[in-house]
Amino acid sequence: MSSTSLTLGNLIAAVLQFLILLFLLRALVYKKILGAMQQRRDNIAKQVNDSENLKAEAEKLRQEAESLVSQARDEAKQMLAQARRESDEQAKKIIEQAQREASYRQKAALEEIEHERDRALASIRSQVADLVLLASSKIIERNLTQEDQNRYLDEILKDAGQLQ
Repeated sequence: MSSTSLTLGNLIAAVLQFLILLFLLRALVYKKILGAMQQRRDNIAKQVNDSENLKAEAEKLRQEAESLVSQARDEAKQMLAQARRESDEQAKKIIEQAQREASYRQKAALEEIEHERDRALASIRSQVADLVLLASSKIIERNLTQEDQNRYLDEILKDAGQLQ
């Protein structure tokens, strides 16, 4: 037979070498490779799980942020409405105060006018009384005493008051 031919002994030796190599690989390398592959698989699963957790947390944070923004908008609307109400109330109070003050000033002016009118009438009555007394004394051509003048003055003022 030739040297290149396959003999039963060579075949058994090759199979034995293959089995020994397979056993050695399994004993020494295969467990480490499987362990590394399992560790990689676990690491990938952990990263996927972490990614999903982060995604869920990001979604939760996004919803919380939207909720906070919505609350802030609502609070801003409420604050604006409150400010408007307060400014309306303040404007109403200012208008009412101005109206009260105008009414008070109008009343004071009317009282002042009435007082001035009364003083003017009193002055006119006094002047009329003096003129009447003067005219009366010239008519009767006698001098009246102070008591007579006061009495006549009172009568004239009563008569003048009744004329109004």
